[in-house]
Amino acid sequence: MFAGLLAVAILCGVCRGSSGQEDSPKEQAAAYARKAKKALKNSKNADAYLLYSQAVALEPNNRKLRAKMEALQSRAGLQAKASPAPAADTTPVDPSLLPDSLAPEDVFDSITAREFANARQPQSLPVLKAKPGVQDFDLTGDARKLFDTVAQRFGLDTVFDGDYPQGGPQRRFRISGVDYRQALHDVEAITNSFVVPLSASLFIVAQDTIQKRNDLEQTVAISIPIPEAMTTQELTEIGNAVKQATNIEKIAWDTTQGMIVMRDRISRVLPAEALLNQLLAYRPEVLIEVEFIDASNSDLLNYGFNVTNSFSAIALGQVMNSVVSVPSGVTNLLTFGGGKTLIGLSVAEIDAAFNDTVTSTRTLYRAQVRSVDNQPVTFHVGEKYPVITQGYVGTVSTAQQGQTYAPPPSFTYENLGVSLKITPHVHGVEGITLGVETSFELLTGDSVNGIPVFGQRQMNNSVRLLDGEWAVVAGVTSKSRSKSVAGFWGLAQLPWIGNLFKNVAVDNEDENVLIAIRPHLLSLPPDQMVTPRVRVGTETRPYTPL
Repeated sequence: MFAGLLAVAILCGVCRGSSGQEDSPKEQAAAYARKAKKALKNSKNADAYLLYSQAVALEPNNRKLRAKMEALQSRAGLQAKASPAPAADTTPVDPSLLPDSLAPEDVFDSITAREFANARQPQSLPVLKAKPGVQDFDLTGDARKLFDTVAQRFGLDTVFDGDYPQGGPQRRFRISGVDYRQALHDVEAITNSFVVPLSASLFIVAQDTIQKRNDLEQTVAISIPIPEAMTTQELTEIGNAVKQATNIEKIAWDTTQGMIVMRDRISRVLPAEALLNQLLAYRPEVLIEVEFIDASNSDLLNYGFNVTNSFSAIALGQVMNSVVSVPSGVTNLLTFGGGKTLIGLSVAEIDAAFNDTVTSTRTLYRAQVRSVDNQPVTFHVGEKYPVITQGYVGTVSTAQQGQTYAPPPSFTYENLGVSLKITPHVHGVEGITLGVETSFELLTGDSVNGIPVFGQRQMNNSVRLLDGEWAVVAGVTSKSRSKSVAGFWGLAQLPWIGNLFKNVAVDNEDENVLIAIRPHLLSLPPDQMVTPRVRVGTETRPYTPL
């Protein structure tokens, strides 16, 4: 019956479009749309459906008119049961009235640059927008009646698949306090059907079979960016877990863009996307501070007596005159003699001993590295030294005159300096264990066949710290010791008594370069996160999002 109505509408649209009227097909379609709106206000759903069908026949590319026509199909069917359908007009069309040919301008609308740009944008998935709130239902009827009644209560329209059975067994549907999603899913369960949204207010109903799901359920392709701190092995394991859990058909990894691409039916892609985001996001991130600290200690010890080894004799008097005269700048004199002759000797000076200790600390280098749980990160301070691994050595004897081609050498770079490899292991919020591999490499000055020999020292350790706690994991120490003895010649070498005539100076120098690390937890570990639930349905009846 509806096929007959649609055929009449298309036939009438062709006849009127080719009768040579002055109005264009677009204007005629707009006139039919206005009449359909008036019929819809008067609750004449069948007439409105017929008018919209005529408008679609004139403008087959108008999606809005087609959506309104499909939305009225179920309502027109309910109204047509109470009244007989009009007879179809089977009057043949005169071929002479049809145009010989149509220009592209008469068939296609003009497309602007804005429309081209909008056409390149991917279309979003249709989601039903029903009336808010909950409803109570107590219905009895076949599958079509249940879907139509539930849809009308929430302001939605239904379209049934062409193979969907008419009539069928009568079912009792009784439920209270449910929204439109729960109500539609319950009707799906009792009628062995599934719903696919076509627009914000229109959905199609079909029997739940594998063939129908492959034909009607929408197939989507999405791309999910992956973080850079992710190894190939971990990403492969996550992809296999998602594929086995959701039974998704196609999943690929784009290494150039750093994305995972999935393509399948929407009932599988959305749960797979939610599961993949959870597996990628719930990895705690750790920020590690690395500092090179220079700690120097200088201890100078000086003790004993500083006795002079030379003495000077000074005449204090003058000949034929007994007046004593002391030269300027002379101190500590011992005088003896009498009369006209007086002689003075300088006395040995004794210096006081003291102990002096100086300690200083400064930061030579500071850096920050970022990693995730169980993901090693490498830190290097130094330079790269080229080492030849393959080259042309020697001469080639040949009878012919000419040049001999010498291939260029190949070489690699060796890291000189300090290298750190840190692997964090997060233990909840209680602490972080850092596995530290430290190596120090330098040139020894020797070579074998022109290849330099490198000296290397390594140290591996583990340390467990709290968030923001420092730890010294490695260091380079340089020590210097010196001792000097000075004293009165001859007397300083005597045992016991010689200590009174000598001075001892001891200088201890310690130079330490320490490597200190401190972790900071940037995100909460998985045990502190609430894992959301994802509804997927069963193996044979997957959950279709509405």
